[in-house]
Amino acid sequence: MNEDDAIHVPGLAEACAELAHVVLAAGHTQVSRDILETLAAKFEREAADFALPVANAGRDTALLARAVHYLNDAHALPLMGTDMEWFRQALACLVELAVPGIALSPKGAAFLNDVEEGIRQSMQDLE
Repeated sequence: MNEDDAIHVPGLAEACAELAHVVLAAGHTQVSRDILETLAAKFEREAADFALPVANAGRDTALLARAVHYLNDAHALPLMGTDMEWFRQALACLVELAVPGIALSPKGAAFLNDVEEGIRQSMQDLE
């Protein structure tokens, strides 16, 4: 897929900009805007790679922006720097949970009960 064929992902650019700010600049005012924008664009490209499989599964591509917001809240730490591997791996895991593409064994599927319980707890915290 080339840039002209890119699938629109609502809110992704903003989510990635927020994430870049947290991992690079939280608590520091000396990080250049260019570096922040470059990292945000890298996050956005990585996340956008999941747009086609998400869309092909009949799901809303905006779930990618929501996943980035989740990573920002739960996993991003100030001063993580420009390393992308943690982001790639974490996002792949979240997308697989939200848009299953792999058949699980009964043992692997049992973990989904734990995830379900954790989601219930997290949602109760919002109330």
